Amino acid sequence: MGFDIVIGRPHYSQSREKEKYGHKMAKRLLAHVSLCVILLVAVSVNMASACSCMMSHPQTHACRADFVIVARVKKVLVRDLMSRVYKVKIKREFKMSEKASVLLKSGRLVTAGTSSMCGVDLRPEETYLITGKVVAGQASINLCNYITPWTDLTVRQKKGFRLLYRQGCLCEITDCPWWRRCPKESLMAESCLWETSINSDSSLPDCQANHGICMKTPSGNCGWSTDKKYRECMKNRRRIRDEKLRKEP
Repeated sequence: MGFDIVIGRPHYSQSREKEKYGHKMAKRLLAHVSLCVILLVAVSVNMASACSCMMSHPQTHACRADFVIVARVKKVLVRDLMSRVYKVKIKREFKMSEKASVLLKSGRLVTAGTSSMCGVDLRPEETYLITGKVVAGQASINLCNYITPWTDLTVRQKKGFRLLYRQGCLCEITDCPWWRRCPKESLMAESCLWETSINSDSSLPDCQANHGICMKTPSGNCGWSTDKKYRECMKNRRRIRDEKLRKEP
């Protein structure tokens, strides 16, 4: 019996030690896996949220840009994770700072390499309206600029980018969706209230972005310069909104 006890104790102790070691290793492995998952989620969130832009009216883009051009994309010169360089043929110049004029003689537009870094993906042979800035000695574009196929612009937007937007640059355009309280009386002297933006209701047409131009009125205040398309759009917007309200419980 004594011999059995002496032999049994070391055997029991070794198995317990192995079991404890196994538990420790399992905990460490679980901790490493959990940390990896957390890091991956964090990276994914950062990549998804790395490029965020404040929504702006086309006129605001035109007024703040260093250049506003209509250009056809000829080819991609450089494409990697850090940057992308487009060779473009400029068809029209609507606005051009001195620096931008010099830089764009080469017909090169620079953007970040990925959309998560605000890089712009342009299609070869497509013609775009492009607003951009001069950054670090380069004609730069990103997702926060106003860049859209030329054929997608409304007639009023084309007139705006040609000249009319710049005539209203003394006025600001303030986004005023239904959920935001805007002090209208104090803003009217220097701002136009953007009340049809998609922040108000994305299911309704944005008449002020598509057809409105904010300019100084004879009274000295800022107001929307409208046309027939603008008035038709606002009428249609009210009709759609009223129909939606009637259908609500």
